[in-house]
Amino acid sequence: MAKAFDANSILSQLNSPFSDRIAALRCVKNDVVGHSQRKERWVRRGIIRILVNIVTSAPDANTIGKDARQVSGTSREFAHEETARLHAIQLLASFANAGSSFLPPLHAAGTLPALLSPSCLRSEQPQIVLAALRVLQSVAEASAPSFQTPLADIIFANDKLELFLHILSQPVPTPESEAQASIVANLIRKLCREDRHQTAMVSNGILDALATRLATFAVAGGYVLPKAEVLAKSSGLSDYIPQPARSDRGLGNVLGAIAAIITDSPFRACKLLFSPSILAVFPNSRHDWKMYSEMPSETPELPGLRPTRRMDSDPMDLLLPFVPSHSCGTARTNFSPPGASASKETTYVKGRSATKSYTSSSAWNLPGDNADVETEEAESPLIPWLIHLVRSRGASESIAAAMVLTSLFKAGFSYPSREATLGLLVIPVLLNTLNEVETNVTEDDLTDLTTSGYQRLRLLAETPALLARLITDSEPLQKAAFDSDAAKTLCRILKNTYDTPLPKGAPRPWSPHGNYQESIENVPPECQLGDVEELPGLASRIEIRASTLLAIGALATFKEEYRKAIIDEDAIPYIVESLQPSPGKPKQAKERKVEWPVNESIKDDAPSEYGNNPPSVIAQACYALRMLSRSVNILRTSLVDHMVAAPVFRLILRHADVEVQTAATATICNLVTNFSPMRDSLVEYGVLKLLCEHAHSLDPILRLNALWALKHLVDSAPVELKKKCVEELESGWLVRLICDDTEDEALFSARIKGDEMDEDTDMGLSENQGRNWLSTSFYAASSPTRQQHEILILQMAEARLTALREAEMNPVRKARHDDLAIQEQGLGFIRNLIGGSHSSSSVDSTNETTEMIDYLFNTLGQDRLFEILASKLRPKVLHPFNRRGIGATTGTATTETRVVPPHFKVIEAVIYILVHIAASVPRHRQVVMAQTDLLRQLVRLLDPSASSAGVSPNGSSSRGGGDKEVRLALCHLLNNLSWQDDDRDAPACSQRSSELRRLGFVSRLDHIAHADDELDVRERAKSALWQMKQGI
Repeated sequence: MAKAFDANSILSQLNSPFSDRIAALRCVKNDVVGHSQRKERWVRRGIIRILVNIVTSAPDANTIGKDARQVSGTSREFAHEETARLHAIQLLASFANAGSSFLPPLHAAGTLPALLSPSCLRSEQPQIVLAALRVLQSVAEASAPSFQTPLADIIFANDKLELFLHILSQPVPTPESEAQASIVANLIRKLCREDRHQTAMVSNGILDALATRLATFAVAGGYVLPKAEVLAKSSGLSDYIPQPARSDRGLGNVLGAIAAIITDSPFRACKLLFSPSILAVFPNSRHDWKMYSEMPSETPELPGLRPTRRMDSDPMDLLLPFVPSHSCGTARTNFSPPGASASKETTYVKGRSATKSYTSSSAWNLPGDNADVETEEAESPLIPWLIHLVRSRGASESIAAAMVLTSLFKAGFSYPSREATLGLLVIPVLLNTLNEVETNVTEDDLTDLTTSGYQRLRLLAETPALLARLITDSEPLQKAAFDSDAAKTLCRILKNTYDTPLPKGAPRPWSPHGNYQESIENVPPECQLGDVEELPGLASRIEIRASTLLAIGALATFKEEYRKAIIDEDAIPYIVESLQPSPGKPKQAKERKVEWPVNESIKDDAPSEYGNNPPSVIAQACYALRMLSRSVNILRTSLVDHMVAAPVFRLILRHADVEVQTAATATICNLVTNFSPMRDSLVEYGVLKLLCEHAHSLDPILRLNALWALKHLVDSAPVELKKKCVEELESGWLVRLICDDTEDEALFSARIKGDEMDEDTDMGLSENQGRNWLSTSFYAASSPTRQQHEILILQMAEARLTALREAEMNPVRKARHDDLAIQEQGLGFIRNLIGGSHSSSSVDSTNETTEMIDYLFNTLGQDRLFEILASKLRPKVLHPFNRRGIGATTGTATTETRVVPPHFKVIEAVIYILVHIAASVPRHRQVVMAQTDLLRQLVRLLDPSASSAGVSPNGSSSRGGGDKEVRLALCHLLNNLSWQDDDRDAPACSQRSSELRRLGFVSRLDHIAHADDELDVRERAKSALWQMKQGI
């Protein structure tokens, strides 16, 4: 141990010539290794700043674009300044490994900018690069979850990504270069969570470089497809078949980094499949592989975006066990749009919540979706190879491969039959891995930040989230998970995050100076330690808690049997306690108080021995409760017994995080249904006023969820409550919600303003300019021997990627999607507003319906209401994006106008409003019959020659389930319009029937009654047709 005067002498030597510095640095290294208390003393003496100065003192001879590093495996001898820099970086690594309390002085001294400079990351000496990367990795692993996004902003800046791209793209594999690439990939896997960082990874070529790294492992393992070299040569991709990796040690990190980049993005997932090295190593052929030796040389084809063509013999499938085709069960279902059904409400939840975490293929209108394409496409051979990796590799690599596989599967880039393969071959592996990792976690993993312990805790946090993402919206995969005891495993892990006490950390070493509580007013920040860190296991435990809650919610999406199994595992007390920012010990129903106070403030910073729940945990707890509350039985028993209404309501009322409010509002949707025992107490608490306030929110998802909850709240509610709701919401705002395309108009106005600022800019070139940007960034790691624009298959890939990127990233498209969802719920709100009460008698229900219809006519205006309804049935003319020629043709620049048919869910909501009005008294039926223009639009929906009644949620035309619901609704409407109340209504009824015949409804109903594909539509049409003919 160094004495005080020795320390002063060493500090002076550190400012001396390099030869003296090296000796002093070695002395400090010998003193601090393994001694946290000595590290604290050196920090207070200001050594961090001195070390950073040593790192940055040498002249930066290696700038971007110059690579003096030798990649042949040998390098010149260290100069004195390089040796000193290496020792300084290694000392910084020692301080970074000492715990999170050492991070503040490291940041204050400018450690990260120094290490992220070209002098470190493009040094001629591989040891310096590797040491600098290890410091960055230690900082990332020791940082609190709340600081990881700011840390990613620093590390993933565009100029820093150029340095990482250089590290990942070294052509000749060496032990040092592979270790460096593995750490870079691990940093991406750990920190790349935000969309802006993921997009930067694509545009800067990082994803392509990682794909090339992945291909090196395939080459080294002998997984290159037969004749791949021949196909690559014929297509110009031969330069993209990489050298084999020296070892497979970095495979897990590379897969994890790719998964972090492509998650929740069909565009980025497709970019992986279209990366040159993946196309070269895993080519697609038009011909059966077993016949390929007899076929002439050909150019490979791109993997399909909706693959359906199965070869008789796919070579990669030989790596997998045989899976019978009948095991698939039902085809995989895409995530339901808002308001998909009355029974299964899939409410939008933003950000950290469950719904946004999964982007199904239905969310994007991919190229070819609307075209009648006769040719079928095959999936990429990468997909069966990933399934093989999941089954054959160790836990870390298996989970990482499953992450990439899940992104490709959820984006729709695999065969539909792969669902059966995933259920039989992948889901059991994930759950077995989860059980094994949980068993192997020790107390030391929770107290010490060891590499192996960190990996085990990371797997324990990642695997449930991966499982949730994979099984969401897929009943077959949920069944496979349930059959593998997922409910029991997930509930046990959740309970362990509360029931298993964290081991106490090692006590701080005794010091004659006592605790460091002296005044720090005049102490530089780089000499001040941060707060005493919490145990590493506590942060991991919180991540595990959030991940497990997400998986429990995903498992409970559809089946009552699965929800009951979760209840039987006694998970409800732990889910309810996860709603609290500062949780206590989970309590059984009989231990809870009669009522939780909702007016007390939420203390999210109060320390808890169970760990404070961040917004991510609370949002996932809301999601799990929302899925469980889909069961009427659970809603009326377990959730009532555990008094979930008050804590959920308090989150809406008091929590500052808008994403928590959004998740809690989504949960309230199921708690205020007409069959919920909690509705009255929530109304008493004031949920109506609060939901109306959120319906005015600037956040579109919170506004949508609040309107959705209000729709449920007024269903079968007393007339007084309905009127109060309209008054609180404000009739003008309701009209705006269902009538105005606010986001679309705002975006169009912003574009017009941009045009006015630059009159010489032709916005008609914006699309091509976007494509030019894509062409320069799609293949940033292209072969130096051949330009990308000379390779035909990459040109084809660029065209598809451009269309995918437009579908995914276009803000106008997303704003329009939000508008449609809000309009649908607003119309549903009006429908429930004028509906009768299920609990009242038939006469009372009719009287209530009549009263509310008159109230609505008086409040909104009768003519205005019907004009709004008619407008929802008309095709929408989208604003053109070419400024020149708006409304006219100017020279050669013309305005391209897009006409979009109405959304079929909006059509259905409009028709059911009319159904309720027509179910009232005869004078209201006469009011509907007076809307001739509206009825003419409705009769077109029954035209058998029409290709579609509207558009599906992804924006494409649909003649399927959506049209069926529209036709059923129209049959209900015609039935009600031709209904005769009594003899006094006979003349009016006959007149209505005759008018309906004149408009063409009878002939079209007659066709549907005999020719419709759906039995229930035919039967309902026959009933309506019979009644109309009686009136005539």
